[in-house]
Amino acid sequence: MAGVLAGETILCFAPDPWAGLWRNRHQIMTRLARANTVVYVEPRAYLGQTWRAARRGEIRLADLRRPALAHVRDGLWLYRDPAYAPYAGRLSGGPLTAWLRRRALRRALATLAAGAPILWLLRPFHADQIGLYDEKLVIYHVTDEYSGFPTVTDVPGFVRAEEALLRRADLVLVTSPALLASKGPHNPHTHLVPNAVDYAGFGAALASGRRLPALADGPGDIGRPRIGYVGALNEKIDFDLLAGIAALRPGWQFVLVGALDLTGRPAKADALRRLPNVHWPGRVPVEDVPLAIAGLDVCLLPYERNEWTRNIDSLKLYEYLACGKPVVASDVPAARAFAPLVRIAEGPAQFAAAIEAALAEDPAGLREARRAAAAANTWDLRVAQIEGLVAEALARRTGSCRLQVTG
Repeated sequence: MAGVLAGETILCFAPDPWAGLWRNRHQIMTRLARANTVVYVEPRAYLGQTWRAARRGEIRLADLRRPALAHVRDGLWLYRDPAYAPYAGRLSGGPLTAWLRRRALRRALATLAAGAPILWLLRPFHADQIGLYDEKLVIYHVTDEYSGFPTVTDVPGFVRAEEALLRRADLVLVTSPALLASKGPHNPHTHLVPNAVDYAGFGAALASGRRLPALADGPGDIGRPRIGYVGALNEKIDFDLLAGIAALRPGWQFVLVGALDLTGRPAKADALRRLPNVHWPGRVPVEDVPLAIAGLDVCLLPYERNEWTRNIDSLKLYEYLACGKPVVASDVPAARAFAPLVRIAEGPAQFAAAIEAALAEDPAGLREARRAAAAANTWDLRVAQIEGLVAEALARRTGSCRLQVTG
């Protein structure tokens, strides 16, 4: 059923591929595509990486002729810049490849009979797309304190670029109160839209009776109790904390479901990987995430406490609660927001004690309380809120244009 927003074209410039780990943008764009045309523009390729891929034989002549658009479902399309037009510096053909990219995307939009689009930007460097497609609205969606990412080397420069985009955007969406406090002063049209969960989808997966093979009970499988985390295994995870807990409780099995992605600190998880009671099943498809969580006895949010996690609104927490699972978390605002449904701990000894308490609890009433909290935070509710905010921004922008014309 169509919501408040219908018949629009949304150009979503993404920092990660559609087929990667599902994040809030995947949930939002899937729902917006039911009544709108959504073009999810996959991450930009740069000249250096394109050249290296070509030398390895990963780019062939057929790739140069590959269709730019791929249909996913409903009104959702994936778009990838042509292989012959990577991002490059001015002295290495940058202006030419930029022109080729603009032409290719405009042609793709023409095949969809798309109208003037709404630009949905997810990183400050996407600001270079503003003004190229006769857009009717610019949305900047802030899901983390990006300046706290370990891959950001020039933090002052990054902050300046983000503040410039905040001022240019017609609408800014943020996912946590801390982000609202830091981004709001730069744009009066900044709104808090927290993360959420596909509650109905989780319920259907749990009711299906399926089990994730790696976590199925049986001979040769991972034993119990299973203490785990399901999600992005990146630099925000406190791997030393996990190693400390696992060493204190060698009889517990620790299960880390997700792809290990430590670009900034590749050796960060080495000590944890050497422990025999720690298991790494790898990333699972989005439809199997509920099954991975269901196979755990206690779920963890083992975050480091820093600027990144101070601003985070953890998707995992909503998903854990949707499965009714007990949660033990580092002392970060996202976890505090759901107290007393979440146990807060600091250090290996406190975490071990909190996990023991969770394992010993009588789960019936607590499980329903957790699921009720998740049911109040669904993606359908969030997207309805977003649709209303976008509709208001469109009306505001239209009214501003009329004033400019008649003034």
